[in-house]
Amino acid sequence: MITGDIQDWQITASSSYPQEWDEGCHERYGRVYQPDGYGWCAKYKSSSEWLQVDLGVAAKITGVMTQGRGDGTEWVTSFMMSYSLDAFHWQYVTDLYGNQRVFEGNTDSYTVKHSYLDDPIVARFVKFHTVHWHRHPSMRVEILGCQVCKAQLGLPPYGKLTASSHKEWKEGQSCLADDGFIMTNKGWCPRKNKENEWLQIDIGPPTLVTGVVTRGRGDTGRKHWVTRFKISYSNDTQKWEFYRDATHLGAKEFGGNVDKDIERYHYLNNPFVARYVRFHPLDWNKRISMRAGVIGCPFKVENLAYRKESWINNKRHYKRHIRNQWMHGHAARAVDGDYDQSLHSCTILDNFYVEKPVWMVDLGKKGAKVSGVMVITWQGQGQDRNTNYHDYMYNLDRLVVYISDKKTNAIPDDKSGSRCGEISRLNDAIFRPRLHVQCHNMVRGRYVYIEAWGVANRWSRLFSAVLCERDRERDIGIVAAVNSGSVADILSVSTFMYTSGRYYGHGRGYPDILNSRNRRLATPMTSHQLRANQKAS
Repeated sequence: MITGDIQDWQITASSSYPQEWDEGCHERYGRVYQPDGYGWCAKYKSSSEWLQVDLGVAAKITGVMTQGRGDGTEWVTSFMMSYSLDAFHWQYVTDLYGNQRVFEGNTDSYTVKHSYLDDPIVARFVKFHTVHWHRHPSMRVEILGCQVCKAQLGLPPYGKLTASSHKEWKEGQSCLADDGFIMTNKGWCPRKNKENEWLQIDIGPPTLVTGVVTRGRGDTGRKHWVTRFKISYSNDTQKWEFYRDATHLGAKEFGGNVDKDIERYHYLNNPFVARYVRFHPLDWNKRISMRAGVIGCPFKVENLAYRKESWINNKRHYKRHIRNQWMHGHAARAVDGDYDQSLHSCTILDNFYVEKPVWMVDLGKKGAKVSGVMVITWQGQGQDRNTNYHDYMYNLDRLVVYISDKKTNAIPDDKSGSRCGEISRLNDAIFRPRLHVQCHNMVRGRYVYIEAWGVANRWSRLFSAVLCERDRERDIGIVAAVNSGSVADILSVSTFMYTSGRYYGHGRGYPDILNSRNRRLATPMTSHQLRANQKAS
């Protein structure tokens, strides 16, 4: 609220002291750090009064800040809180014993007080209910927490804009689809002013859309903007659905802009999962022209290497681990989904039995487009620093990544163009927690090979490379980034990779971070499954 992300229309109240009696009492002044004498003041001295904040999209809330009016006489001494995701079903914030919690408020009208919740809540709407007050129920508030699903989606270079048509280009002006990005200083204009025109945003991998934002045309002195529009969405550009607030209602018509510069936001009561979003102008001022954006959850990508077949290129390694699968160095531990970063939970490449050890994973699909690989390494957590592996690892010289459609226990012939890239010990680069190997050119292949090289002429020729998976919220371990041209999907092996031709969605509802844990998607989602999820949500 302090930053202005929450606009005045998102703050409402049960009542406000009439402005003709006191102009500093409107609910829009219910933000902390307003000028002294300004704040929300209830019309009546009653415990049934409340101040409500619409966050736009769901947020994980951990606490609040409160302040009196700043006039030296009015503040709230105790209050309660309720919250909701839809403004219809409300719950009160409770204490550790499950009782409705009464928060201690302020002791003067100037000081800001922080109050933290016993357990975080997930909500879009938050109400502050006055319980006791000094002289008159007046307050200013702020909400503390994180709001994941309020990010701009489909921005360059990943997003792409297309349109039903566009007006011819003129020097110094433009009406192309690409000029319709919300952050440009121009705007999209169709060839004709008619209702069946549209502007389409490809936001990349399907993700949860929670809102839209529009502006008018910005590159001329003419007053061109859209005053009313609809939106539709799809995952394959074949089947389109118009947005509805509820399944029993008709397609929603959104209010547009009133000038060409100010952004207008609309938050959705019924968020949906989609890759493509279209804006359909219905009414406009003088001429159809607009800039548009989509708000939602930053997309996540599938770990394509999760629990996929992997192996290491020496027979003695296999013999050891057939007998004891818990022995250090098992190849599958780089992709098993276990986020323990202790040494016994990681994959170890060493040269005990081969001169150049290689770790390999089968992505399960021929011809995947790979543009890079990200590897996350062991950093010697806890007692692991005392092991011999800590010393051996510092004899490591470099890691080399190859991509190939050929399955082999040896490194593929580099003449085929299978080499992606490498990272060396120069400036200790190879010992960083996160290693990013970017391919010189995009490489196609089903199998990813990571080869370890030792330092030449060291007193000890033994070396090791330790590959671990990471915390769930960061999504992974060895990660290969695979690019599909304009938009990325990721594959990972404890490794991410961005692959072409397939995109993955969050599934239903808000992302798992709002529920405190992230869930890994185990299988790719087909377009049919995405549409089913979309209808279910």
